[in-house]
Amino acid sequence: MSQAADFVIVSDPWVVEGIQDTINFTVPANIDPRSSSIIGFMLEVDNADDLTMTLRMNGTKIWHWTYSDGDRVQFFQEVLGAGVVKAGTNVFSFDSSSGDVRFVQLSDIVVWFRVNFATHPLAIG
Repeated sequence: MSQAADFVIVSDPWVVEGIQDTINFTVPANIDPRSSSIIGFMLEVDNADDLTMTLRMNGTKIWHWTYSDGDRVQFFQEVLGAGVVKAGTNVFSFDSSSGDVRFVQLSDIVVWFRVNFATHPLAIG
């Protein structure tokens, strides 16, 4: 069976922790559950102490990061194991902790995955 790449935009605008830390998004039924997926996102932090950040997909920890002291804006990309992203509704969540006041926000959150081409909506058949 042929496969193609597909993606879902989880969020384009900035999502500020403390206001929103969970985002639901939908993946089409033709996702290949045996394939890994990729998540990419922009992260902006401002803190004056050690900060830890954790991302979860459907309750599974997918990324953990530690950063010390200061402002930072950066793009990150992470490969997710097979089956972490699933057909239907998915839940992306994030949280951080720091010994001091912090500001954390994410944007341009995109998830790429493989789909089975024979059942892809654009397949000719």
